[in-house]
Amino acid sequence: METLRYLNKEQNSNERQYISDLWKEQIEIYGQEIEFKSNLSEISDMNPLYGEDQSSGYSDSKKLLVQLVLNNDAFMLAKFGIVADADLNGVIHPVHFNILFGTSSEPKAGDLIKLTEYGSDRINFPKRGATVYELTEVRDEFEINALGGHYVWFFKAKRVDFSFETNSFGSGDGNNPIDDNDKIEEQSKDNNFNYDLENPCDHTNIYGEY
Repeated sequence: METLRYLNKEQNSNERQYISDLWKEQIEIYGQEIEFKSNLSEISDMNPLYGEDQSSGYSDSKKLLVQLVLNNDAFMLAKFGIVADADLNGVIHPVHFNILFGTSSEPKAGDLIKLTEYGSDRINFPKRGATVYELTEVRDEFEINALGGHYVWFFKAKRVDFSFETNSFGSGDGNNPIDDNDKIEEQSKDNNFNYDLENPCDHTNIYGEY
């Protein structure tokens, strides 16, 4: 008859709760505050042409504590110039998440996060501000699942492209730096067509509502 097995989950619940509390405490001490938007889209309602569900969009943003590991931007030379991409890894404790979004709620691929606190002191803020990332992978199993337990959500995210979906953050201020010494940039502000002010049409929409 089995009397002692270290990974027996019927006997190590206290130890696993202690590890979960340590994760929670670590995030509360070393974490950063972000704005989190949950993706409300459903596959059945997805627009196959644009790959978006404009009618669903995103929830209102809520402030959440997470632990982040940012990777450096990766610059790629593409056909039409240099493309900057970036990614990050992070940790969300389910207790923090469930308080905001309800019991048994889960972060998922497609949700958006805005690094509000991290970007609040950027040079020349607010011209340069918080960047926005889209979650690409969320899982509760990792290489460090002590005692075979499941304690936190591990997620990966990439810098998001601009989206016209309802209530989206957009691309974020941090993705659009302006060179104050660029004469072409200054001229473009005065001479280019201003869509918002000079557009003669009403009810224009990228999805074809004219």
